[in-house]
Amino acid sequence: MSLSDRPAARVLAAALVVGASVVLGGCGYQPLYGRHADTPQVERALQTVRIVNIPDRVGQMMRSALEHRFAPARGNAAYLYDFSVTLSEGVTLLAVDQSSFGTRANLRLNAQYTLTRRQDGATLAKGDASMVSSYNVLSSEFATLAAEEKARERAVEELASILRTRAALYFHGPGAALAGTVRR
Repeated sequence: MSLSDRPAARVLAAALVVGASVVLGGCGYQPLYGRHADTPQVERALQTVRIVNIPDRVGQMMRSALEHRFAPARGNAAYLYDFSVTLSEGVTLLAVDQSSFGTRANLRLNAQYTLTRRQDGATLAKGDASMVSSYNVLSSEFATLAAEEKARERAVEELASILRTRAALYFHGPGAALAGTVRR
């Protein structure tokens, strides 16, 4: 006998679904990821964050990706915060064939970040994040370099999304009062 054959079981299942949605809605449950999680106040606050220069080519890539994510259509809002990032990178060979040559590698990109208030230099949030991107090690050195560069680009893009989410969480949580005072 299936659930649809028993009316009492169907009513109980429906009551559980309704009860779960009421409980989750009442406790303040909100999605953590996605554009729908950002309020207009968080979006405005992120537009007032200046991404500090990051050294080296991978740093330029990260800064560009962060600027695009923090303020894709930056208006004339004054910078109130600085977001500084320190990057480190490492490559680990994973798969080794019978001739002792690596055939697969992981590129690991680590970021340590700090969000500071420009007015007084106070540290508002800090932490670290990392991303691993794999690529094939090929017999052609050029092809391997191209694969490694693509892996680096993927790692930068993903890590930039993580860092933007962390900054948005600050303005959505502990910094919500500050985010509400940001004006255009």
